[in-house]
Amino acid sequence: MALELLPEFFLFLGIDFFVAVALLCSIMDYFRRSVAYLFEAAAVFGYVNLLMSQQFLYFFSEYMRFAYSFLYLALALAGIVGINFYLVISKRAWSTAKLFAGTVTLPTVLISVFFFSLYVRDTSYTLTAAFLSSAIVLGTAIAFLANPDKFKDWLGKEVNK
Repeated sequence: MALELLPEFFLFLGIDFFVAVALLCSIMDYFRRSVAYLFEAAAVFGYVNLLMSQQFLYFFSEYMRFAYSFLYLALALAGIVGINFYLVISKRAWSTAKLFAGTVTLPTVLISVFFFSLYVRDTSYTLTAAFLSSAIVLGTAIAFLANPDKFKDWLGKEVNK
């Protein structure tokens, strides 16, 4: 029996990501409290979006429901990737950024791609391409993040100025 996902599943997935990131931002010392509240407000917006989609379930087609659900998930993933860039560029916390990328960013992206491939019902090509591209990105990121001097030279900045 095939697993059939509804488009609102991506909305729930985005809400879960926003709540998890809000919890992580409140625990980490690099962020103000307002950042965690911002992610919590984004999660509440997802619940409001879910309630509104329930009222307009018969008016919107499946494509429209998928579009705004997937857009919400993309915003959640952009927030997670943005935290990585903030840790690397603004706070210069290389070890924390590597830890966050390996334990939060990569798994959330892979989980999202996996469920997207289940929704499309094409697990063979989409999932294989996603794992290959994520492995390439992970290998490149490890090469640059393992040695911050190479990354700073690649950006064209002086080291320890």
